[in-house]
Amino acid sequence: MISIIHSSNARQYIRRQLGLSGRRASISWISSQSYDLAYDRDTGIIWQTSSSQRIRPLYQTIIGIEIHAQLAIPTKLFSPSPTTAAAPNTHVHPFDLGYPGTLPSLSYSAVRASILSASALNCSIHKLSRFERKHYFYPDLPAGYQVTQQRWPLGSDGLVEFETFTLQQPKKKGDTKKKRPSGKSKEIQTDDLEKMGLVDKQTFVQLRIERLQLEQDTGKTTTHCTTDNNTTTYTSHIDYNRAGCALIEIVSHPDLRSAHEAAGAVEKIRRLLRHVGTCDGRMEMGSLRCDLNVSIAPLDDEVHVSSEDISKYVYEMRRSRSTLPKNTGDRVEVKNLNSLRQIIAATEYEALRQSESSLNSNPTGRETRTFLVKPTSIQYPLGGETFCIRSKGDAVDYRFMPEPDIPPLILDGETLGYNESSVTLEDYISDIMPESLEEAAARLSKDYGLSDEVIGVIISDTPAIALLDDAVNAAKKEVHRIMGSVEGNDEPGNRMDSIPTLAANLLCNDLFALVKRSALEGIESSSLGDDEDDLQSALNHPISVEFSKVNGERLGALVSMLVDESITASMAKKILAIMYNDDLTAAPQQIAEVNKFRVIADMDELVALCESVVLDQKNAKQLEQYRLGGKNTWKIEKFFFGKIMANSGGNAHPEKMKEALALVLKRVSS
Repeated sequence: MISIIHSSNARQYIRRQLGLSGRRASISWISSQSYDLAYDRDTGIIWQTSSSQRIRPLYQTIIGIEIHAQLAIPTKLFSPSPTTAAAPNTHVHPFDLGYPGTLPSLSYSAVRASILSASALNCSIHKLSRFERKHYFYPDLPAGYQVTQQRWPLGSDGLVEFETFTLQQPKKKGDTKKKRPSGKSKEIQTDDLEKMGLVDKQTFVQLRIERLQLEQDTGKTTTHCTTDNNTTTYTSHIDYNRAGCALIEIVSHPDLRSAHEAAGAVEKIRRLLRHVGTCDGRMEMGSLRCDLNVSIAPLDDEVHVSSEDISKYVYEMRRSRSTLPKNTGDRVEVKNLNSLRQIIAATEYEALRQSESSLNSNPTGRETRTFLVKPTSIQYPLGGETFCIRSKGDAVDYRFMPEPDIPPLILDGETLGYNESSVTLEDYISDIMPESLEEAAARLSKDYGLSDEVIGVIISDTPAIALLDDAVNAAKKEVHRIMGSVEGNDEPGNRMDSIPTLAANLLCNDLFALVKRSALEGIESSSLGDDEDDLQSALNHPISVEFSKVNGERLGALVSMLVDESITASMAKKILAIMYNDDLTAAPQQIAEVNKFRVIADMDELVALCESVVLDQKNAKQLEQYRLGGKNTWKIEKFFFGKIMANSGGNAHPEKMKEALALVLKRVSS
């Protein structure tokens, strides 16, 4: 039994000692039957907080991850059966169902996607790898074995650098009070470490990838529960559409030390795979699934409860990730987690459960568990619990053996899709690898001068990078056409500098919102949660500008109108909405003309507009007050400004209109 504790003394003591007042969301305060324990999601340290015991740090969490990512290719790994969504058991092939006498035919699209994935994770790619059979019996595995690469993987020795993840707290209904955004967590006690001269401020963690292997997926089992006359019946149905789909399994070393690090690592790998286009990363749909290997290690008695001692310990712990702490317990595998929230909750639960077992002198042994999602309550404060499905005594002997029907996989020119056998693996990777996320971020900062926040939004959706580039290029071309032909005009070069920022702002603030709104049309909003995964699970694709109805060229044309000041920013938003929702082919210039979106910038026209308002008999009282002068003349100027802008339909150029208004007021006052 685990529940939330209410020992305010313990909470305040730990926060005061470690400076945790600003990190409330990072601490889980838990009570078990025998002990009061607290888990820090940032550092992975488990604390004993019982008022009857000395408050002290007890254990460090040790975590490794295994990710199964379904490759985004048109057919299955060893058969021509399609991988697109379909009615259950309609996309199947005799080989995928284990029919005797059927033979595999390796998909080279899967091989190439695996190479791309391994390269994105900085793995060493082996020119020769082998397939083997992993034997176990389960209804969703019709052949009785899985074809995999356990001992001879395609890639190994990779490295991923990522930022730790902070779980966003759900916003309560009716809560309009602004709160400090939690964002991504920073390294715990960074300021203290800097003061001690131990480390520079940084938020990145490195995770070593042990291997990346190509293998088959299994079928999908769905269990239904029915109750009739107090009798509960469980019925399982198996969909073999997924059986035989191409997977890559990514296995890490146990380098992670907290729930937030585990979630951050999975999120970074998901982003990398989506960036190179090998997996859509939709955890809620099972395209990417995560298994955790969790264990705990007792802390040395020398680690005392003080900010300096804990900071030094965290620093040393993070320097020596490649070495397991002494007396690390047996690892427990938690299978098939399909969201970042589940990863965090399962890590917390396991760390606290194992800590309690260790304190009761009954340490956890090797076992496999699954995470059961439950509504958050007093009984399930973490939103679920892990449940044992196999213990060490029940461990399966997989009886690995070389796959006799598939020859060794040799990455030569023919396998890589080249007619020339002289093409090397290095040449192939150089040809197909897109710009990395880090390279894209650096380029957007250097070439476009965008802020880190805007860059983060853009690179989170890979197609947005290309769309922005197209928009910037189209806008520059159009500005040159409009303004560059004027002899002696040096403004085009000056105005070019504003194009990337204008394009990025329209993309991030407006186009993304239109894409999301369009994606959710026709979906019953009442059935959706606040989580982005809930929204995407109701669709057949991720929410991405890849599916935008406005391409980069049309967006660039709109940006060029902002640059030459023929429209205002508010007009641009309205035009973009029409381009997206109503007129999918017309140029923004045509839409502006039809809807009379035009900036009045001619000084004579603005002066006439100002005179019509200032000299209007309806405004004679305000004009007389302005002539008398005084400290409130600015209010009268503001009054006239609003009236003139309204009469212009919002089309008057604000700055030039201020100049025209000043001229008119000066003339009528003299």
